[in-house]
Amino acid sequence: MTQSLPPVTQLAASLWAKSPRQKGEVKLGVLEHLLNVAACAAEILELEPPQVKAQMAADLGLPEAEGLPWVLALVALHDLGKASPAFQVLWEQGKRHVNAVSPQLKFSILLREPAPHGIVTESLLPIFLRKSGWSATLARRVADAVGCHHGFRLIEKRELALADAQAGDSQWQEVQQHLCALVLEAVGANPLTVPTVPNFSAAAFMRLAGLTSFADWLGSSFPLPTQTDFSAYADPAAYFARARAQAAELLRDTVHWPQFSTLHPKLPPLEQVFGYLTDGEFKPRPLQTALAEALAQVDGPALVLVEAPMGEGKTEAALYSYLQLQHAARHRGLYVALPTQATGSAMYGRLVEFLRAQGSTKPVSIQLAHGGTLLNDEFQKRLEDTRVFYRTNTDADDKDSVEAVRVEEWFTARKRALLDEFGVGTVDQALLGVLGVAHQFVRLWGLGNRVVVLDEVHAYDTYTTKLIEALVAWLRALGSSVVIMSATLPDESRRRLLAAWGTQDIPAAPTYPRWTVANGAGAVTSDTISAGEGSRPAQEINLQPLGSSAEAVAAKAVELTLGGGCAAIIVNTVQRAQKVQREVVRLLEERGIAAKTCTGRVPRVSDAVGVLLYHARYPADERAYRERAVLKYLGKEGVRPDRLILIATQVAEQSLDFDADVMISDLAPVDLLLQRAGRLHRHARTPESRRGHTKPVLYVAGLDTWPAEAMKAEAWQMVYAPALLYRTWRTLEGRGSIRLPDELDDLVQEVYGQPYEALADAERQGLIDTAENKLQTVRTSQETKGQFAHIGLPSEFWNTRLHRHPEEPDTESVNDDAPEADDDFPRTRLGEESVRIVPVMRREDGVWVVCPPPKSMQSKDQPWSELCPRFRELEKGDNDTAKRIYRRSLGVSRREIVDAAKRGTLWAHGLGNKQRGWQAHPLLRDVWPLDLTEGYRDFGKLRVRLDVELGLEYSSR
Repeated sequence: MTQSLPPVTQLAASLWAKSPRQKGEVKLGVLEHLLNVAACAAEILELEPPQVKAQMAADLGLPEAEGLPWVLALVALHDLGKASPAFQVLWEQGKRHVNAVSPQLKFSILLREPAPHGIVTESLLPIFLRKSGWSATLARRVADAVGCHHGFRLIEKRELALADAQAGDSQWQEVQQHLCALVLEAVGANPLTVPTVPNFSAAAFMRLAGLTSFADWLGSSFPLPTQTDFSAYADPAAYFARARAQAAELLRDTVHWPQFSTLHPKLPPLEQVFGYLTDGEFKPRPLQTALAEALAQVDGPALVLVEAPMGEGKTEAALYSYLQLQHAARHRGLYVALPTQATGSAMYGRLVEFLRAQGSTKPVSIQLAHGGTLLNDEFQKRLEDTRVFYRTNTDADDKDSVEAVRVEEWFTARKRALLDEFGVGTVDQALLGVLGVAHQFVRLWGLGNRVVVLDEVHAYDTYTTKLIEALVAWLRALGSSVVIMSATLPDESRRRLLAAWGTQDIPAAPTYPRWTVANGAGAVTSDTISAGEGSRPAQEINLQPLGSSAEAVAAKAVELTLGGGCAAIIVNTVQRAQKVQREVVRLLEERGIAAKTCTGRVPRVSDAVGVLLYHARYPADERAYRERAVLKYLGKEGVRPDRLILIATQVAEQSLDFDADVMISDLAPVDLLLQRAGRLHRHARTPESRRGHTKPVLYVAGLDTWPAEAMKAEAWQMVYAPALLYRTWRTLEGRGSIRLPDELDDLVQEVYGQPYEALADAERQGLIDTAENKLQTVRTSQETKGQFAHIGLPSEFWNTRLHRHPEEPDTESVNDDAPEADDDFPRTRLGEESVRIVPVMRREDGVWVVCPPPKSMQSKDQPWSELCPRFRELEKGDNDTAKRIYRRSLGVSRREIVDAAKRGTLWAHGLGNKQRGWQAHPLLRDVWPLDLTEGYRDFGKLRVRLDVELGLEYSSR
């Protein structure tokens, strides 16, 4: 068959690209693989919004008709490096075949360590492009884009200076150039067409690199031929046409990647879009109306910044912005990024409900993008329902069925989630697109030409905020729109986000609450959101100082609830929450009043007081139970008890919709303090139901006197920057009330703005000066770390030092704790090192997971039984057992425990390997057993025990 081909073509046809999994001689040739991948790229682009093809051609300075074939050719040539000695020696049978039928292609005995074929591609492709008239810089950079399809760009360009032993001698080079010519013939690229741009933009690089990897993953899934096929070499164009048909079938029937269309053919009004929330009686709030009117004037991508208090409908405003911007800019899809897995999972349900209600003529797919997807029952059920739907070919018209909203399985694999049309998850998943991790360009391809919603941006420190600014800049470069939402932002943060979008003349911020829109050119419009029907009414919160001791806090809580009502205490540390809980129970018992804790049923009558403790240092299932209990008793639809004291840490200050009659809070930075205050009289209730607490009152522990001593005694300065605590104290000291939301922005700007006037008291001013200097040092350090952590802004991308981090995490962390503090690893957040532990106990019959949740937490639907941990024997695919074990785990950052884990002394009895045991399962590979056989575990002077009611306790021996 090959004898009818020209001699050089015969040589090319002897080369292999993919070897059979079983023994045999049939292989996939290099040209076939190149054209298969190019075919996948062509079909992907056919399904994308129409401007994508034109943009990729324009990246080369060419019109679509001339440039697009060259784009496909470049994608195809991503594996040109496989036509080299360095690759052909990797399969012994394939090498023998080359030696037998193409003896002209020599293998050097000097070849000891074959170079990766991606590197060989980056060395060979510029040679061909330069001969075709391309500029040296452009040739090198497009080769960089397609050659890095295995994850990383080259750090050292000297790696491209490959010896003949790697790249091949002149005979190999003739074959390589011939393969390039065959590819051009197949895809219809004119070899005489030369790009008109001398350089390749950073955005163009990300588009080409992302498309190449996406197409390569698809093309590599083509089944290997059952017999050697030489037709590609005889008629490349005909083979390419057949490969495109196969790619189209793969995208349609396996990946289920749909043809682009807007969610609505014609944009419906707000009332119709969200009618499902109120049985068709939806009345837009002023924020939603104002933003919709502003975006009606936008005809392309935009940055939308919304600063408004809780309860103004920011989420619905963001979703309607997506619909408007999709029509204005033909965006492919939507990704909603939130601070934590918990908030991401909560938003997942809301987004599914939104998509179902739109009645789209095509089914849509939505991914949950974070490390805890195995634990999310709603997501896993929709995934399984989607599998069943395709297996049984169910014909269902019910909107509740998976017919309307699916979870396409192909996109659930690692690194693919952001490629799907719709997604919700953590901001960390998006930020990995601007960090030097494997295939970061695939993540940016997934976010490119999308609407990306960044919620609760006030929740991040300077380091993460710097990464967010870089992400915003890249999203603009890639033709995306960005919607940023926050309760309020310091003015400097607002300006930086707008500057990241490319806005030059940033106007002063209008009166709060407000919206700001910057179009693709950076032009800004901004205005105040006027109050109106549907707005949350202004609230005058009485502000009362309180002593800082746990005893003073507990005494005030008991006093406030004796006559009835529900009080919330939010403190700054877990240890303080546990101490306050003990003191509350003791004081109630002194008065002869029963304290019904979470281990019992919270009463609805006045003969007892419910005491509910909620913090992060419980096993996961107990923490989830306590969160449900907060909403059960204090949520909007909750069954409110007569008397209840909720004692919580920061886990209750954001994204938990509960309502307290009266609140006590530790001193905290003003924005967080106001977040806490937002839970006061949050829901509409009758005065009678509030048991005399008819006016919202916020007691602030530590506001009664200069806070320096309390900050040290209660460890507040270990949680929050002392400078921000001093500033907050000075702003609130002597105030009798706060009016929300009217004064929210003024208070935040005052605390986060310029330094205050010096105090007359030299000692106090000295403490403030020290704290201010430390805060500035920390911010500068975090900003510098953030600046050097990312891949560089689009304007400086080519001059930014490359990062390569092979050990990319699947996610930000499966347990929502801060990543390890390794300065050499690109992390999305800074924070203390932490480990995740599972309490276990040794018995005569083995080792068991211990400390079952209280009986009141167990139910018929979720019975708790003894659990054998199977440290070394757990099957890799046994998700049910792994999930049960994981749900008894908790994250800790106590240094003594973290150090024990590092040394291997936390558990020295083995946890399996990569094939079997805890180390094999993604949920458990970073989880450590904690032996509590004695009821406690000592780490030097530290004693650790797990209490049924208080959670994990630390004490001194």
